[in-house]
Amino acid sequence: MRKLIVSMNVTLNGFMAGPYGELDWHTPYWDDEMARVTAEQLGNAGTILLGRNTYQGMAPYWSAQQANLHSAREDADFTDMMNSYEKVVFSKTLTSVSWRNSRLAGRSIAKEIKELKKSTGKDLIVYGSGKLVASLIRLNVVDEYRIWVYPVAISKGRPLFKNLHERLNIRLCKVKMFNTGVVLMCYEVKG
Repeated sequence: MRKLIVSMNVTLNGFMAGPYGELDWHTPYWDDEMARVTAEQLGNAGTILLGRNTYQGMAPYWSAQQANLHSAREDADFTDMMNSYEKVVFSKTLTSVSWRNSRLAGRSIAKEIKELKKSTGKDLIVYGSGKLVASLIRLNVVDEYRIWVYPVAISKGRPLFKNLHERLNIRLCKVKMFNTGVVLMCYEVKG
């Protein structure tokens, strides 16, 4: 059975974005080592799950990167994975998607995740997609959280675990600290 992994950047005080979706707090800390670890994570996955907003931000960016002949080899490899992997987009408003190897989820989130987890292949990974992640948390279908904690706090924002209705029992399975001060903590969901 495929695992469902949520990979999320958060501020020290638990926000995954500013109140209007701002991510400017995260960019100054990004470095080559973090890019390498992200590429390793994606290399172990086979399907990317995205919400509408994240899809609309990533699709034009990664599609354009495909033609960037000046990017480093490692960046080109990651770009190739982002463009070639299956991407399932969860949206109530989009009627079509055009990013290569993308499709709209055809069923409810619960049914789509159940079918994806039962299918063969590498793990499922979610990047960003706060509303989708909130739904996945409510459905209790996440197997692992990879939380990238940035050494910055913001006064307001969108918390990762905003509408948690019951206790989430998780077990720390790995920690990696980066030179920028970012700490990647991997948690497995217990039970």
